[in-house]
Amino acid sequence: MKQVNFSNSGGFPLEQETLERLQTAYRSELYEALKRHFSIDLANDYILAHATSQQKGWAVIRQEDPVNPGNNVGILYPITIGTQKPYLKTTRTAVNLIYGTSASQTAYYDYEAEYSSQKYNDEVVVTKSGDVQTIKYYDVSNLVPVTDIKTIDEILKAINSSIDAIQANINTIEEDINLINESYLPINGSKAMQGDLDLGTHQLSKLDTKQTLEANVRSRDFRLGSVDRRGLLHPAEPLGRALVDSSDQLNTSLTLNYGPDWTNTYVGGKVYLNNINSSNSTGSLLVIDGLNQVTKSDTLIDSLLSRITALENKPAIAVPIGMVAIWGKPAPFPEGWEEYKPLRGKMPVGLFNPTLDERSDIEDGDGGNNVTYYRDSIGSVVYPFDTFGNTGGRVGKTLSTQELPPHFHHKPNSKFKSFVAGSGDYGNDSSTGTGTDGGDNSQMAIGNLGANYNTNGDALEQTVGDGKSFVLLNPYRVVNFIEYTGRPSDKTAPTAPTLIASSIDTTSVSLNWSGATDEFGVTDYIVYGNAISPFSVGNVFNRTIYGLAPGTSYTFYVKAKDEAGNLSADSNIVSVTTSVIDLTQPSVPNYINGFMEDINQIYIEWGAALANENVVSFEVWRRTSGGISSLRYTADVYENYFYDTGDYNTTYYYKVRAKNSIGNYSEFTSEVGVTTGSNGGSCFDVESLVTMVSGQSKKLKNVVVGDQLQGFSFPNEVDESEGDYMSWSGKLSEATKVEVTVVNKITSIQPNYYEIKAADTTTVRATAFHPLLVTEDGENVQWVCVKNITPNMLLIDKTGKIKPIESILFKDEPLEVALLDVESVDSYVISGIVAHNLKPIEEIV
Repeated sequence: MKQVNFSNSGGFPLEQETLERLQTAYRSELYEALKRHFSIDLANDYILAHATSQQKGWAVIRQEDPVNPGNNVGILYPITIGTQKPYLKTTRTAVNLIYGTSASQTAYYDYEAEYSSQKYNDEVVVTKSGDVQTIKYYDVSNLVPVTDIKTIDEILKAINSSIDAIQANINTIEEDINLINESYLPINGSKAMQGDLDLGTHQLSKLDTKQTLEANVRSRDFRLGSVDRRGLLHPAEPLGRALVDSSDQLNTSLTLNYGPDWTNTYVGGKVYLNNINSSNSTGSLLVIDGLNQVTKSDTLIDSLLSRITALENKPAIAVPIGMVAIWGKPAPFPEGWEEYKPLRGKMPVGLFNPTLDERSDIEDGDGGNNVTYYRDSIGSVVYPFDTFGNTGGRVGKTLSTQELPPHFHHKPNSKFKSFVAGSGDYGNDSSTGTGTDGGDNSQMAIGNLGANYNTNGDALEQTVGDGKSFVLLNPYRVVNFIEYTGRPSDKTAPTAPTLIASSIDTTSVSLNWSGATDEFGVTDYIVYGNAISPFSVGNVFNRTIYGLAPGTSYTFYVKAKDEAGNLSADSNIVSVTTSVIDLTQPSVPNYINGFMEDINQIYIEWGAALANENVVSFEVWRRTSGGISSLRYTADVYENYFYDTGDYNTTYYYKVRAKNSIGNYSEFTSEVGVTTGSNGGSCFDVESLVTMVSGQSKKLKNVVVGDQLQGFSFPNEVDESEGDYMSWSGKLSEATKVEVTVVNKITSIQPNYYEIKAADTTTVRATAFHPLLVTEDGENVQWVCVKNITPNMLLIDKTGKIKPIESILFKDEPLEVALLDVESVDSYVISGIVAHNLKPIEEIV
């Protein structure tokens, strides 16, 4: 049986830290999935689902992060089964564990919530076990409800019903329109229009409706417009002439936009200019001559083409040195130009590279003005803009007092003596503004004139500020720096990636794809799917999709993108179906036992897992009397025991449940209680008979300190206070009867015990860890705890003879017991058999 030594430092604390991080990671991952799926942010508290009398609910509450104090995080709280009430009580429990150094430290946090009829004050409670509980109350009406998928489906069904009704109305309206068309309008010219066409305020004229070849709209001009259209230019005359016959005796002319009544005239479609003679030249330009007539020029285009050709034939070095900063125009850039990446995000500054003589004149011994030059940490002069490069502008600046113009500050309500040029020394009370001689009462600070003084010569004001120059932030922003390279722009798309899906869960799937290739390199991948909006993931090759529905089919594909923005063709499409949630529970462990191992150490054991139910772990939960159970330990499937620690003289109640590989839990076992302290694991029933030295018997409950009892002694026995007597063995033939004296006795109530029956109706009722003298071969004897005695062992009676064991039963019920300490040897006879004594632990005050 594996054991963990809690008294020594070692690897066990790492297991607790791992548990903490696993729980934190799981809670964080679950919260992040809900956050993305339901658009949850930290601006609100949310109710994901109210608890009912059949199932628990869930809420997301903003609270301070216990791991990073000062930061608020969304905490996913399960709500205990029950009917909804006005308030929600949340409890965060900081669970403490005893580490290998014997120090009690917080190992992890539990979160629980339940409805409350009243709102009490928030509080922090320390439990008996040392765990810290932070309790807060929230008004349920303030929690933002999150609409679930089922509700959304119901809304969509209602909308679809409305759409069907609207569609029926549309069909009826279309039938009426068809009837109107056939009855009143000449669809195909088979009917004549009766009367004039009345267009109301937009009436043109009475039209010839015979539709003959001679039918014309006979008007010198067309007048178009309305009060709210052309009236924007000429409100007094809303109808304007759009097309006018402006012919005279010499010229035949048709004028568009006569007047002009409209500012602009736009012609759609292709325009043919018949007055421009056709030519077989490779290209022509349309130009405006001196009479504002459009004409064609073949020579101008040839001149421009020859100049462009000559420029393109020059090497890149022939392009003017420097680069262009573009404001407000993102990529793509003109052909032959590319972004100059070293200057991305920089400010444009001028080139300043003074000569040595100029530098000598500039460097006046101060620290520089941060633009022309500055001094580094060792005092060397640095000119930041003496070359083109990626330095960028030094634009950060705080205005210091020395950079302000010279000025002084007058102390409020102070009195000073005025000195007015040419008026002599006259007294003056500055607070009244009246001079004693009627002279000038004003004061002015010019440059560094110093301070004003009172009649006692005390300075009342101090002039500050030297008027030094300072740097201002450039009032513009650069979008891109581009340079001419002469290279053609990248128009070639990357190759398509190859996509595969793995780790398909009930609500998530992992997508992985091969890297695409591109002439200039791939910079991004975009994921598409029938249940998601396309999103960019950067230059990575995997992404997990969360928030999917269980048992649902999905399709996904990926595209690669290069720096020029070219997209590859679609990758292959992968189809996945998420797993169906299996709610099958494993069986409850078939038993649970608990014993006190030491004064504050408890041993818990339970029934093994059933292999065919795919059980992967067990959870051990603990509570104190009147308290709420909390998770104490998660055991591996091959473990069926747990060593725990607790406070002195405290009863703890334990229960266990199994968990299978898909995350379903069994029901809990019944609870088993164990009390620490007072050697509660090493006692006898107070009704047991103790053998006195006289040969008579007395009930254990009546034994008192000073009584003389019968004991057994061995030549090589080990005293309890001197060594490990449990590893001792002796010979039954060497045993001798001795007289022992009772020196101490302690009585208590224990939650369970063992009952051992011998063949002659001898019955021993004792707790799990009291040692009895036993033998297996009838000759060699040793001390064995009651819980470890098996039916094949033999007990030793008060005469030194062996007694076969008939049965051993575990009783999960309370029993009043007592513990004796005897001297001078550590044994006595009780219920007719030889038992070892244990020194009772004095109660800790």
